Amino acid sequence: MEKLFFFDETFYWGRSGKRATVIEAECELTQSVRPDVLRAAVLSALRVHRNFRARPVIVGRRFLVDTSEVEQVAVVSEDEGPRSLCTKDTESLMLYVSYGERHFTLHVFHGLGDMRSICAFLKTVLSFYCHVGDDSQPAADSIDTFPCHEHILQGGAPGEPQAKFIPQEHDIFHLPEKLFSSTTTRQRIIDIDLPLAPILAFARENGSSVIPALNAVIGRAIRQCYDVGQKEIVCYIPTDLRPVFHFESGGNGAIPFSLPYTAETDRLPVGERARRLRKELNVQIRPANLYATVAQLRSDFDQIFAAPLPVQEVSPMVVKSGREKDSANNTYGISYAGHLDFGDVIAQQVQAVGVSAGSYSYPLWIVACEYKGVIRMRLVQSFESDRLATAIHQELTTLFHGTTYTDRGYHDFDSFPLSSVPSKRDNTKL
Repeated sequence: MEKLFFFDETFYWGRSGKRATVIEAECELTQSVRPDVLRAAVLSALRVHRNFRARPVIVGRRFLVDTSEVEQVAVVSEDEGPRSLCTKDTESLMLYVSYGERHFTLHVFHGLGDMRSICAFLKTVLSFYCHVGDDSQPAADSIDTFPCHEHILQGGAPGEPQAKFIPQEHDIFHLPEKLFSSTTTRQRIIDIDLPLAPILAFARENGSSVIPALNAVIGRAIRQCYDVGQKEIVCYIPTDLRPVFHFESGGNGAIPFSLPYTAETDRLPVGERARRLRKELNVQIRPANLYATVAQLRSDFDQIFAAPLPVQEVSPMVVKSGREKDSANNTYGISYAGHLDFGDVIAQQVQAVGVSAGSYSYPLWIVACEYKGVIRMRLVQSFESDRLATAIHQELTTLFHGTTYTDRGYHDFDSFPLSSVPSKRDNTKL
């Protein structure tokens, strides 16, 4: 039984319950899925990535995890529907795999890792599945979780925050859509595939990069669809702390920041919008600004950890409070996994990759990843209308020839009921 590092544990407190944050990474294959080979591949990958086999236990008022070896993993037909993590549905693990005829999906609780870590785990699964890997994976693929927040705070503040965007001080626009029930995990999913070469050329030409370039287009689409007025469209964006604060982690190593799109920005040509948003991004991800976010999160959760109530009572309140805060502070969210490269042998068997997560904190959550020269933006929305997705697609098509749109319909995401987590009063009895 092991302690969780601070940041990993926050997800067990704040992203659990019926609408848990479960990240799904889907691989479209060139041939039919071989379930038995896939099951063996996942088990082999779990021997490499120790933190991905974590099974939580509540000891006293904190989460600990059992990371001992596992002998079974749930690899099931996608027809069986969503599952409850940490139950017999998933062999007590916080992950499982579902599959269809020529695709499979890795379902992972966010507490095990962020997008970078999950994609590294997926690469190991594919290496075993395609018979090109063994237990000697590169360190960056097999590194365990790391006390990243502790590492950052121990180093001290790199300076005072400068021009850090404080959402509470701004009038933020919220999508006026009728949302699905707050108890359902059903979401509507739409894929927009972008050819990589033209968007990179556009970004370079305008002194920008992928994320601000996408925000320049999405912000315009939102203003075309709705009466935004002088309010600010704010995008929630996770940024990788590893290169900023010099550490490696196979767990969670990202922190969110807010990128505002103003009425003034919208009046500019698209290239200038992308350039301005890149400059704003550079301001928000200054080490001092990111440090301030880390320090505030640590302070907030230290108070939560110190509360006298049982975890099972505190966690639902933390989930509710966190989602209300995220909803109030943001219009939508976007996460970019960056470039995925599994090697030539795997590329012959994996045609496409898409990543998604339930959009519970704000109505639209976009996860993008680059594979085989295509950026797949998977839009997950908690409302029926497709008018915003259509507008985003139209804006992108105008700029980047070859952009495609695929409506994937409705999808039910998985849950993580705290009632399934074993409890022990005293860790001396473990």
